[in-house]
Amino acid sequence: MKQKIAVQIDFDGTVTVKDVSFLLLDKYVGPVWRKYLAEYSSANISVGVFNKKVFGMMKADRKTMTDFVLTSPDVQIRPGLKELLDYCRSKGYKPIIVSNGLCFYIEALLEKQDIHELEFHAAENVFYDGGMNVRYVGPDGKEVDTAFKESWAAELRRQGYDIIYIGNGTSDIHPARLAQQVFACEDLLTACKKENLAHYPFEDFRDVLKILKKLEAGK
Repeated sequence: MKQKIAVQIDFDGTVTVKDVSFLLLDKYVGPVWRKYLAEYSSANISVGVFNKKVFGMMKADRKTMTDFVLTSPDVQIRPGLKELLDYCRSKGYKPIIVSNGLCFYIEALLEKQDIHELEFHAAENVFYDGGMNVRYVGPDGKEVDTAFKESWAAELRRQGYDIIYIGNGTSDIHPARLAQQVFACEDLLTACKKENLAHYPFEDFRDVLKILKKLEAGK
């Protein structure tokens, strides 16, 4: 029987060139949020606690932030995403986005790219007057504070998938350890080199597609 393959893709800094949540926080919260980023980067607080704190300070409403995300020149999609997704589907691979970012802008940006019916998991967000609540829900339907990306990678493994992982950040090293093949840039590339974890460097999704085609041809 043919091996099932899932392609798990990070969003902020991977699908997008820059971290969209950071752009939103800089614009609508101001520099105060970065003290919590320092705590998160030092592993003093979890990603769940971090997002609850900083997005709880967000005063803009959903429409305002969505309009910003869809029109800001700083929000760019890495080239080749649609081509990669089309290739994955043609080969029977399961593409899936798992992100520490927020559902509302991931959904908006995918729609802008005319990308539909793509499974994605990210921080759920509820807007209210004067702020926003966020929470991460794992594969078991329960809220999680840490290990969100790797919980979904572990679920894919449990379902019998081999994983191709694509990411850019320090948090991506955890699910990358569960993958059979890793495509890395930026901080994930540094982490893979530090751990001697086998990987392919990439700049955009055309690089990923080129290597996947070579690997497929070499089978």
